[in-house]
Amino acid sequence: MRNEVVFYLNGKRTTSTGNESSLMLSDLLRYERGLPGTKVVCAEGDCGACTVLVSRFRNGRLGEYRSINSCIAPVYSLDRSHLITVEGLKRADELHPVQEAMVRAQGSQCGYCTPGFVCSLAGMVDSAKRKGSAIDAKMVRNHTTGNLCRCTGYEPILNAGCSVDPGKVPNLAALYDHAPMEAEFASLEASLLTGTPGAPVFLPSTLAEALEIRNSHPGAKIVSGMTDLGVLTNKGKLAPGPRIALHGVEELYQWIEDSAAFRIGARVSLSDVEDLLSASFPEFSDMLKIFASPQIKHSATLAGNLMNASPIGDSTPFLRVADVTLVLSRIGSSGQVEMREVGIDAFIKGGYKELDFAGDEILTAIRIPKSDHRYALFKTSTRKDLDISTVAFAARYRIREGRLEGVRFALGGVAASVVRMPDEERMLEGETIDSDLFRRAADSAQAHVKPLSDVRGSSSFRKVLVRNLFLKFGDRIQREAGLPVSEVSV
Repeated sequence: MRNEVVFYLNGKRTTSTGNESSLMLSDLLRYERGLPGTKVVCAEGDCGACTVLVSRFRNGRLGEYRSINSCIAPVYSLDRSHLITVEGLKRADELHPVQEAMVRAQGSQCGYCTPGFVCSLAGMVDSAKRKGSAIDAKMVRNHTTGNLCRCTGYEPILNAGCSVDPGKVPNLAALYDHAPMEAEFASLEASLLTGTPGAPVFLPSTLAEALEIRNSHPGAKIVSGMTDLGVLTNKGKLAPGPRIALHGVEELYQWIEDSAAFRIGARVSLSDVEDLLSASFPEFSDMLKIFASPQIKHSATLAGNLMNASPIGDSTPFLRVADVTLVLSRIGSSGQVEMREVGIDAFIKGGYKELDFAGDEILTAIRIPKSDHRYALFKTSTRKDLDISTVAFAARYRIREGRLEGVRFALGGVAASVVRMPDEERMLEGETIDSDLFRRAADSAQAHVKPLSDVRGSSSFRKVLVRNLFLKFGDRIQREAGLPVSEVSV
């Protein structure tokens, strides 16, 4: 294994070793590399002031540039990548078209948030150019949901984004010569051991290697997107210790579709899941649009969200009703990779963060079966964007000859884990659709859940939400069945 993190920063080769390689990227940029354009405000990945653009080396080449939050991205996660900061968008004395647009539209006052907005908008323009898409206000809003501004007001920033013509903007890949970077990355030993003796960081290059390290370091934290662990690190809630980062394991980026299911590798980002499932599971794809900001979704993974085992976990209610299977891998006594599959209902045991998961295993894939069911997914939260659910609701169903079939319900935010609702499932299964049926199910669900009170809502408020979400689901079913819609009680 080599011991030096290697990446390119605005076209210049840079390396990190030891403790420096475990710094958050924003700290490295500001305090070690003299690039203070990248700002830090929240250190939680919420405000977007720290946004930068990253192209990762995979399959022998650098990929598309994507915005990420550098305040929760450790330096080692950038190994074999090219990073563009706000300083690197300018070429010689010529501003990038997005920077020019921000000046023309007066999109900056104090300027603290501006570099993050510029990087997010530059990533948006680059994506629109690749896809041949026109930029409109909705696109700008979607790509800047993870960027907050206190003083300018969003209208000038929105106007700046809308004024840019992607056809007249050079690709980000054209700003720097990728050939020498790709040649060096290809020549490097893929596996990496960095960090410090007390807190080593392993970046294996194969699944077998990752599992061998996991077997010898069962207490090591598995790092995937780092969007949760990064926050815990910054807030002093996570003690230093061994880490196994999966960024270099090519097998975990695999996305396989066959006639029966989708198999999603553990390193497939939520952004890619949103795109790739849009045709087969449009309801889940739409939910992911408000799951988090682009910067978070470009880093976070479906496997990481599930393994976090949050009692809310916005993706988990869908995964429960979709009856997914988890692929867990370990190194067997013969030294070969062994895999076991476990259904999600058995995987989530019911206690707080209690999973059917051994200390020598890694979740390597999630298998989502195809079916003719439909899904209803509702997220209730204080804000539309960038907020954790107060209560999350998922339902699976079919309608045949005026009756419900294959009914499943899951709720987040009402127990120690995301829970199924078997009594309400039995109550609706095979029954003729009418408004009274859903009122009875709503009353039953409200009586069964026993949520805690916290800063997002009291127990009584959550119980009311549960009832209303069941009624909302009933209204949807009645509309689909061509029946009169009942009034939702609030």
